[in-house]
Amino acid sequence: MMLLSLCFVACNSQQEEPGTDDPKTQTDPETDNPGIGDEEKSVIKVTPMQIDVPAEGGEYTLEIESEVKWSVSSSASWVTYNPGVGKNNGKVTVTIAKSQVSEVTTATLTISEYGGDAANKVEVKISREAGDPEGALPGKFSVSPQNKVYFSKGNLQYQASTDTWRFAVHQYDMIGDDNKHISSSYSGWIDLFGWGIGSNPTVSSTEYSDYATFTDWGVNKISNGGNTANQWRTLAKDEWQYLYSGRPNAANLRSQAIVNNVHGYIFLPDSWSLPSGMSFTADANDWTTNTYSASNWANMEQKGAVFLPAAGFRFGTYVNFVDSYGFYWSSTPYDTSYAYYLNFGSDDVNPQSNYDRYSGQSVRLVKDL
Repeated sequence: MMLLSLCFVACNSQQEEPGTDDPKTQTDPETDNPGIGDEEKSVIKVTPMQIDVPAEGGEYTLEIESEVKWSVSSSASWVTYNPGVGKNNGKVTVTIAKSQVSEVTTATLTISEYGGDAANKVEVKISREAGDPEGALPGKFSVSPQNKVYFSKGNLQYQASTDTWRFAVHQYDMIGDDNKHISSSYSGWIDLFGWGIGSNPTVSSTEYSDYATFTDWGVNKISNGGNTANQWRTLAKDEWQYLYSGRPNAANLRSQAIVNNVHGYIFLPDSWSLPSGMSFTADANDWTTNTYSASNWANMEQKGAVFLPAAGFRFGTYVNFVDSYGFYWSSTPYDTSYAYYLNFGSDDVNPQSNYDRYSGQSVRLVKDL
């Protein structure tokens, strides 16, 4: 009887299948992942799968559905996320930085099984619109039916003693009478240049032969405009004309004005939105209708408004018309002695004036989108 009982117990033990309480089949739900190859447990779903971002960036939320532990990684430094690790269902906040480049940028955010199969991952595509390049205003301006540009944040200035180019700190800044000191050793700044002397900016002679060829000022490195050569350029005659009268709604996007007590001319970008609390009268044909303090103009500038100060005119070393007239070079010659420029006063504008190439005029550069 005893032998039979032992046999019965032994035989039953050999036939019993492992149960769910067998420790060999258990995982710790707080620390362990399911085994590799468990397809049902390893799926990660993410919503949305693509994020399209404006140039100013922003915050976005990813919804994650999963039954595994997961981690997040980014292909670009301008895309950050929080948290970087999670488990099961969760949310990830994605922060996109403001674009500082004038081209579309893309990145990939990858959500992967933490410590699992490398094949088990989801990629979220991120596309960010082009931003405003360094030294440029945010508005976009049509200068032909096909081309748009950014304007620089101020008139071009040059310091001979250090061979330094820069954009004026404010749009209404101008050098004025001190341009009479123009020379290759002058330690101050100048902002009235003979036509096309980007490679020799202190030429002040009245000899046409000194201005026979056009070298764009934009070939130079501009210290506060990206500090890279060949990034900026001068508008052609037809581009000034198209900006003034050819682009859609052109007549409603320009006018004489006074900014911070400086007389000048305003161009507004193609897509214009008047800031709250501000006013603008188009084509006023007088200085005073549109008058802005420095702080009020900052609000206009944030929307992309361009102001060209009436910085005057230089003839040799004689300076005249400061704060009365504006003269802005184009890149287009008229003949072997003259060249085209934009001219404006208190009640008139001519985007296709022409005059001696040796006259000292303002330069406002643009950057192609």
